[in-house]
Amino acid sequence: MGIFMVLIALWLGGMGLADQKALWWRFQARRFSDPAANEPSEAGYRGRRVLLLSLAALMLVMAVWWFTDIDYFESGGLRD
Repeated sequence: MGIFMVLIALWLGGMGLADQKALWWRFQARRFSDPAANEPSEAGYRGRRVLLLSLAALMLVMAVWWFTDIDYFESGGLRD
């Protein structure tokens, strides 16, 4: 479970670090007859980047919590 969280975090981080404008033009622009008129603003690109990087950080925190606290659950809630 934790390994999948790390993989998702890496994917989200990679998407957040990638050029958002290039991604939009590559995957979304073809849906519109006038792509330039429907292109998101710079704030939209920035917001998407912040969201993706925040989700990646959250997934990494969850993975670390999972890896460090798994013994706690397996022991029936008893701390060493």
